[in-house]
Amino acid sequence: MHSRNVSEQWRTSDTPALFRVVDGLIVVRTAFSKAVPTRLGRVAALIPGLILAASLVAGLGVLLWSSIHDYDSFLATQGDLSLTQYSDLVTDPQFHTVLIRSLVMAVLVPMVAIAIAIPYTLTLSRIRLRWLRLALLIGVFIPMLTGDITRTFGLLVTIGPGGPIEWLTGAHLVGGLWGIGIGIVQILLPAAVVVLLPAVLRINPELGAAAATLGAKPFTVFLRITLPQLCVGIVAAYAACFALTMAAFADPAILGRGLNNFVSNFLQDRYLGLGNPPQGAAIGILLLLIVSLGTALILLIGRARRRR
Repeated sequence: MHSRNVSEQWRTSDTPALFRVVDGLIVVRTAFSKAVPTRLGRVAALIPGLILAASLVAGLGVLLWSSIHDYDSFLATQGDLSLTQYSDLVTDPQFHTVLIRSLVMAVLVPMVAIAIAIPYTLTLSRIRLRWLRLALLIGVFIPMLTGDITRTFGLLVTIGPGGPIEWLTGAHLVGGLWGIGIGIVQILLPAAVVVLLPAVLRINPELGAAAATLGAKPFTVFLRITLPQLCVGIVAAYAACFALTMAAFADPAILGRGLNNFVSNFLQDRYLGLGNPPQGAAIGILLLLIVSLGTALILLIGRARRRR
């Protein structure tokens, strides 16, 4: 009955053109909902995401296939099936150095980012002034909004030669791990805030108030009441920051000036600099495995501590 009434309105010449278009869309939607089952409609909504995921899996499959072949860099031809690319990396001392540097930074730098993100997120959740809360949100997300390259060059002006940090402290940060660490913390902070915010919003304020009533000092309340309620969020934030640090590229390249490369920079050197795509593919597959295993290990440790 409704469809027939809509059809009659659609044929009425006095109806404005925009309304007729809307009514026509309603007719199409009604007919589609009757012709297509509900479950099929839900599956159809997943198709764009599934296509993107499938394209990623296909790309990784191509990388894996390329990494298990010999390669002649002079002739730029792919050879027979072989694990030469992986065996060369296992015996390459330069790759060992780059991998250890990346792992150490991926373990330490997220700790700094999360230590900064916890009080920032707690303050953000407790502020009542809407404009101030919005300003803090915008401030923490500026590094993400500006883009990786723009952000890194902006930080280079601040901590680089002739910049205000070097002028005030005399510290030469660019070219070393300190400069790279500062750059990575800057991009990890918004990620840590995003992951921690749901956990912060679930904190029960009555527990802290009760502890304060019983004479607990603010630091004790934070350490014994607030922090345990954030354990799940902290573990998730650490896992996300670990993965982002392992994949860092712009900060080691620009702030490190190529003197302290990470695995991503090493991959670029082998893929483009030496012209060996299969070995670059092997480095990419190894990086994926290390990040996946490291993230899984962090989550498993956090889950085990939560059970205790």
